Amino acid sequence: MTKAIKQSGGIMVRVIEALNGFRTKFGYWPSVLAMESEAIACLATDLLTPFGFFLLQSRVQIVNGREQKIVAKGLPGDEFDYGEEGWRTEGKHEHDARAWLGLIEEYESENEDDEEE
Repeated sequence: MTKAIKQSGGIMVRVIEALNGFRTKFGYWPSVLAMESEAIACLATDLLTPFGFFLLQSRVQIVNGREQKIVAKGLPGDEFDYGEEGWRTEGKHEHDARAWLGLIEEYESENEDDEEE
């Protein structure tokens, strides 16, 4: 699909919302992203290219977490649980994790392709 993204749906959307939600809630980007090992494997092999996974890992430490959870973490006690808090922010986020990760151009060109069809 692109040099960093193979597919942009599913877990990738949830990861972006977890990162954006954390930033909205705490005012800074998280340093850790915890999720089950199957989700990490899916990101690394199905959704992102090796370059895309490198970009993600260059910003957050990816650790094995609880089953069916995606949790962004920062300073002690600062956590954003996607399952409990995701998509509950009023209005849009004032920032974009895709840009922070270096993926924004990938998403923009993807959306342009969709509009042309």
